[in-house]
Amino acid sequence: MNAPQIPGLHGLLVRLCGGKDLTVLPAHTDYSLLQLIAEVGTDLSRWATEKHFTAWLGLAPGSHQSGKRHGSVGRKRNRAGRLFCVMGRSLARSKHIALGGYYRRMAGRRGGLVANIALARKLAEWFWRVMVKGVEYVERGLAQYEEQVLETKRRALQRLAKQLGRVVLPSLAELKAEG
Repeated sequence: MNAPQIPGLHGLLVRLCGGKDLTVLPAHTDYSLLQLIAEVGTDLSRWATEKHFTAWLGLAPGSHQSGKRHGSVGRKRNRAGRLFCVMGRSLARSKHIALGGYYRRMAGRRGGLVANIALARKLAEWFWRVMVKGVEYVERGLAQYEEQVLETKRRALQRLAKQLGRVVLPSLAELKAEG
């Protein structure tokens, strides 16, 4: 890796962040945290919500609409926002992390650039939650994430069938598995 080896950096970062170990967040290494803290500091309470924080980073989705005219607002990312984008790219190929599955799902629908920004926004939101609210991050894993996506699709299918006056029946394989 290109990151410099600084002895005792991890313990220093934990003390600096008020006893919070931010390396439990995916893609957050000691060196990337050192860079982030240099940019945003340790007091994130000046941003009232995580949405304010991500907007300041330049990771908030932008749109411009007036009647039928649609345009896009150019979003400039500051250095901290670009750091979150770099960390997001490192998660793109992760095989066992739920955020890697999220990236691949978004990339399939909207493309890799949009997916990277969306993933960087999620990483920034988790960073803000841990620093300000003290929320603990727990990695659910890719299998549980994919099961949640399938359950959401099942509920949407049930809702659509109900609107159309139809009924969705389980397949024979599902019935045999249950019985």
